[in-house]
Amino acid sequence: MLNTIHLQTFLAVVEAGNYSAAAERLHMSQPAVSQHIRALEDQLDHVRLFRRVGQQMMLTHAGEDLVISAREMLALSARAEESIRALRGQVSGRVVVGCTPSSGEVLLPTLLREFHARFPAIAVTVTVAPIETLLEWLEDHQAQILLAEEQQRRRGWETLLLGSERVALLAPRGHALLQQEQAPPGLLREHPLVLPRAGTPLRRIIEDGLRRRGVGAADIHVALETDAIGLTLQAVRDGIGLAFVPQTRIPRGREMGVVDLAGVNIQHDWYALRSRERGAPRAVQELFGFIGSKDGRRLLAKDGLKVPSE
Repeated sequence: MLNTIHLQTFLAVVEAGNYSAAAERLHMSQPAVSQHIRALEDQLDHVRLFRRVGQQMMLTHAGEDLVISAREMLALSARAEESIRALRGQVSGRVVVGCTPSSGEVLLPTLLREFHARFPAIAVTVTVAPIETLLEWLEDHQAQILLAEEQQRRRGWETLLLGSERVALLAPRGHALLQQEQAPPGLLREHPLVLPRAGTPLRRIIEDGLRRRGVGAADIHVALETDAIGLTLQAVRDGIGLAFVPQTRIPRGREMGVVDLAGVNIQHDWYALRSRERGAPRAVQELFGFIGSKDGRRLLAKDGLKVPSE
């Protein structure tokens, strides 16, 4: 019988792309990952599961055949463990939550703290990646729940509106635009901006909001593109450019201020997504249900989101 630990290591290498990245994800040493893969190959009559291409570990035909079976076996093992624990009145399991750089770091900590207090046997893994990667993970069942900035209308997926927040324009302390009671949007043509990567949901939201006030994408000068909020804020402090930042990410203090752009109202929505697959693990159901519950919405409102009414 195949060892579930070895199968978990195998899938980690598949998802991470190489042994060292898989070792970091699993909190193991690289030699231990290699040993698990060799042991799995030995159990399968010494068949090779990977071939090295540069720094990447690519699946062989045998490895490709094993991926689906490995996921099914681990899911079956998890459900069996969950059923046994349920007999003792304890919900357990593991849930992988994917989020974009601008969402999970703010929204998840408070939610997960209270959720863990209620379900201490449920382990939650949070992975941060661009939205296009997250959608692939949900499609391939590498993640069970996503936090996203745009509604995704796909058959078989459940989408839950969590709330919305304002996206504000930040300028460093002493900037001329901070001295104006209401700055005309057209003045943005004269100032460099720090924006999220082109094509990302937040970038589209910002560009749409400016376009409605007569400022097109071709009218602005982008000094820096980044999805990292920390880098964005530091760029504002260093005078590289002004930046549009979700309300919940605006730091306290006097290092920077919010520019009041006349007539510009950019709103940022947050959604939770999951697959509607039958027989979803109880742990996934509990976490998704908690995020959308009255208590979950209360916590999101406390963190600064405008949540929909019941």
